[in-house]
Amino acid sequence: MSLLDLIKTTAMAAFQASNPVNIILGEVIEAKPLKIEVHSKLILTDEFLLVAEHLTRHDRVVSVQYEYPKNFSKGQIGDELKQASSKRKNISDPYSNPYEDYEMKYAKLTFEDGLKEGDKVVLHRVQGGQKYFISDRYKEGDKVW
Repeated sequence: MSLLDLIKTTAMAAFQASNPVNIILGEVIEAKPLKIEVHSKLILTDEFLLVAEHLTRHDRVVSVQYEYPKNFSKGQIGDELKQASSKRKNISDPYSNPYEDYEMKYAKLTFEDGLKEGDKVVLHRVQGGQKYFISDRYKEGDKVW
């Protein structure tokens, strides 16, 4: 074995021993307590999981500005043309009326769409292999829209 081959082998062994982050796909098999199946022989329980906040129930403060009519071209917010719409109906009114202009400042929204059974998730094995970070959900290409 040449000196160059020895250096390459030693470097690769050191790299593999450090357990760099790996991207892994899994599926939620139980939401509470959280369990993720990576494959039939590896099921991760909540003590080994770190979950990105957007995949949990959480609050955000937002401001809303609405303008009618407003069109969004294909590609701006999806795969087809979208038109903004709104309606409001007071209890005593028989008909609903559209908003033409609306602004709301500093509204608190609670996002309820946490991980649920059947969700497919992207995991990153943290260096050392003891913890797994769930970064997002994913969909197969034919199920995107």
